Amino acid sequence: MFSIEDNLSLSKFSRRETANSPVHYLSYVTYVEVQNGEGKVIESNISDFQNILATCNGLVLATRKDTRGLLVINPVTRRVLPLPRGTILLYAECYHSYGFVFSHLSREYKVVHLFRDESKSIACEIISLTTRSWRAVNGPSSEHFHTYFSRKPVAANGSLHWLPCGGGCSCIVSMGIDDEKFYTRILPNRSRRNDRLVEIGGLLSFVTHVVEDTLEIWILKESEGEGWVKRHTITGSGIRNLVPTCMMKRGRELFFVKERENHLCAYDMETLEMRAVEFDGVALWRRHTLFQLFASY
Repeated sequence: MFSIEDNLSLSKFSRRETANSPVHYLSYVTYVEVQNGEGKVIESNISDFQNILATCNGLVLATRKDTRGLLVINPVTRRVLPLPRGTILLYAECYHSYGFVFSHLSREYKVVHLFRDESKSIACEIISLTTRSWRAVNGPSSEHFHTYFSRKPVAANGSLHWLPCGGGCSCIVSMGIDDEKFYTRILPNRSRRNDRLVEIGGLLSFVTHVVEDTLEIWILKESEGEGWVKRHTITGSGIRNLVPTCMMKRGRELFFVKERENHLCAYDMETLEMRAVEFDGVALWRRHTLFQLFASY
């Protein structure tokens, strides 16, 4: 087992356990390999962090188990980079949102932190992995966001994108990775509860439940001046309970988790077939920590 704490040795992040210390549930970095409808779990033996916040190019952004700092983990090389936490307010984690991106212009990785400040406005700060120092930038308008951040941002099309609320969104909020300016874009349909933004082939996609048993997949082709283009329509019983999670890198399958049942399903973008993914012959996916990581990639 690779323990992150044993490889940091930073006294400023240490915490003394007491009888009144809160209980923290630790996460584990776990990989999933899917071939021909069969899922295989691959353990990395990396632990000792609390929550996975975002991923970028195989790097993992996580919170330390003492919640007083951030970590960038390279699961392949086992290297760990500690980062300061940034602005900390007495709000729950749902009032914070973290994005992790790479700027091809400046050739650096950035962590973007959105949060509600003391005036209830949406504030933004950014830290570069090169400088490891937080700096404030102008945040987005608060009018589009509900009380808390219910959806993780998605990096695509050279920007970081948020669905600003759990349902009923008419637009997305985006920030340019290079210029760090915020803007909005109208969605093709008003969002519903199980709708998500997903990166597909480097482009932003909007997977939306248009009616009870119908899903649509829209691709944003802004570089070609087309805007939102509908690419797929999926119909079938139980579609309304499917939550899109991610697209396999260099693959053709879009993965969904069935709400409340944790069934994993895969939609083949070429054959237009939807099928369940089985783990050791069982379709029900019971590993909660696995779901957290899989949905983050």
